[in-house]
Amino acid sequence: MFEVLHPYDNTLITHPDYIKLALDNGFQRTNDYVGGRCPVCKREMKVRAGHKKDDGHFYHNDSEFCPTKDPASRPYLGKVAAQIDPHAVNLNRKFVRSNIECIWSRLSEIVPYLDLLEFIAILKEARRLNVYGYVGGVPELIPYVFVTLINFLPSKSREQKRKLKFCFFYDSSVKKYEDLWIDKGINSDLVRISYKNSETIRVKIFDMEYQYLSRQKFRLSEKQKNWVLDEV
Repeated sequence: MFEVLHPYDNTLITHPDYIKLALDNGFQRTNDYVGGRCPVCKREMKVRAGHKKDDGHFYHNDSEFCPTKDPASRPYLGKVAAQIDPHAVNLNRKFVRSNIECIWSRLSEIVPYLDLLEFIAILKEARRLNVYGYVGGVPELIPYVFVTLINFLPSKSREQKRKLKFCFFYDSSVKKYEDLWIDKGINSDLVRISYKNSETIRVKIFDMEYQYLSRQKFRLSEKQKNWVLDEV
């Protein structure tokens, strides 16, 4: 991993940033400093020099589970809602249908080169898992559930312009989607990790904000809108 969390705050730092921190704090060996933190599991990560000048990186120095080691093992994946509330289903589906273009726009902001067929695949998976049925759900958080439902592959991107594979993770405090509703997403991080083959290349943290409902940077044609609404 080429970026991790700062030892004492939630900003991302690179390998050179960490080396400078260790030097500034008087450590002769960088791994004697407190260590960066994994953006997902928040555990300490060690540094390792690369083969080239600019490819030093961070790694987990333990055998404990972290979703970044095995993205398919994210604990909330593939989980059907434990309790289905018909009222919640109707409320959440109505929210998605009423705000489908805002949701498409928000996903397009955080998933570069999002293709319409990927969006349809997300909606189909959401319907299969009935993510609309979570009791106590906050409808405004639905886009941040949607992005965890599929992996975003270069071959499926718009015009195949995406160069890396994307997976989205919540921080390790989130074991199931219902955990997001407890603090309405305020204290939970959504992390996008970019992979080349199985190697972590980039990390980006997103706020699970609601302001996307008041902006639409990316739009759907009327034909596209009707197509995706059929999948809600």
